[in-house]
Amino acid sequence: MNRFDEALRRGLFEPAGKALRTACAAFAAAVFFALLLLTPLLPGGAAAGTGARALFCLLLTLPYLLLLHTAGTLRQSKSAAGMLLLSAAAACSLLLRLVFLSRPSADFENYLAPWMARMAGSGFAEAMRSEFSEYNVLYQYLLFLASRLPFAPLSSIKLISLWGDCVLTAGLVRLARGERRGIAAFACGLFLPTLVLNGGMFAQCDSLYTAAAVWGLAFAIDGKHGRSAACFALSLAFKLQAVFLFPILPVLYADRKVRIHGIPVFAGTLVAAALPALLAGKMPTAILGYYVGQTGLYTDLTYDAPNLFGLMNTAGLDVYAYGRFGILLAAGICLVIASLGILRAGTLNAREIVRFSALTVLCAVFFLPRMHERYFYLAEALLVALYARDGRRAPALAAAELACFSRLWDMGISLRAASLLMAFSILATAVPIRKFGRTGEGEKP
Repeated sequence: MNRFDEALRRGLFEPAGKALRTACAAFAAAVFFALLLLTPLLPGGAAAGTGARALFCLLLTLPYLLLLHTAGTLRQSKSAAGMLLLSAAAACSLLLRLVFLSRPSADFENYLAPWMARMAGSGFAEAMRSEFSEYNVLYQYLLFLASRLPFAPLSSIKLISLWGDCVLTAGLVRLARGERRGIAAFACGLFLPTLVLNGGMFAQCDSLYTAAAVWGLAFAIDGKHGRSAACFALSLAFKLQAVFLFPILPVLYADRKVRIHGIPVFAGTLVAAALPALLAGKMPTAILGYYVGQTGLYTDLTYDAPNLFGLMNTAGLDVYAYGRFGILLAAGICLVIASLGILRAGTLNAREIVRFSALTVLCAVFFLPRMHERYFYLAEALLVALYARDGRRAPALAAAELACFSRLWDMGISLRAASLLMAFSILATAVPIRKFGRTGEGEKP
């Protein structure tokens, strides 16, 4: 027994070969699929039978395989036990999101459900020509495909968001590549409450544009210019909020992380994303109208966002005058951040690029009017990557997460207190830390 015990210990905890770790991942995927089949995932008649149930479980297992592949890139997965534990954590995170599978949100009932109903009763060309959705065509394609699945509309929509969560987690690990705290990026992507609730409870799709933006930034840091431009374009094609990150592009260009020949790739990707809808008969002005229309869709100074206007008593204020003030203030601050980044071009390491990116998005959403609390989603994701590269930025991530989570969950924290927490997060991100600690692995000092 002692020999068996020692052999088992070595097999589990000593560095394992790729074949053994792959076998562990395959075993975890098989167990996960079987667990899904045995778990009542689709309440309320969401599945149309055994075949539909098996298909739903398969569509959940595929993003789980992506998480397993991502886990395999971490240092903590080099042993069989490490790979199995990370696989179990990934499974728990997906099951956590499924807890809210049958819980509808106000946005789903008022917008997404009617859109899905209209798409289910029409062909692709008719659905694209109809002007009933506020989302850009890239998300409309996904909604149309989801309307063809044999599941309840709510389950199909949340399945899309779950896929986005997994792609985002993989992007965060890629953005933290080479760091010992890559496991932190993996864990936060799986379990950070606001990231879990955004799609899992509220059926929002912020993980889609954020995942594309994070991968675009990761590819830019790696010097993969074409892929970076394509990902940034996909991010914008999903949601207008992607522009919050775009003030960092001049910094990336000055630091030779993006190239001028990325512009045709960017434009070509946007055209390719719109092409199916154009061929189906949608007018180009209608596609551009999604961006223009969103800018005038809301008029209040804040929609429960913990930002500058959350610090103010906005009752009775001129929303247009104060709104223009916030827009110009946000633009000016983002330009200052970009100027500081350009002045440091050539000396920026990956950690500083992530810091400037997180700071840009934080300031954009904090000072802009008409923001929802979920518009900080991209900033939180970038703060996760920043924390993975520099553990001293933990207070910035914690403050931002508490501020946003308090708006999603009744924690007894007022909007003004949450806004102060977000202001602290901006300060904790903006302050350069050069003393103490050491430069991240694989980065220039």
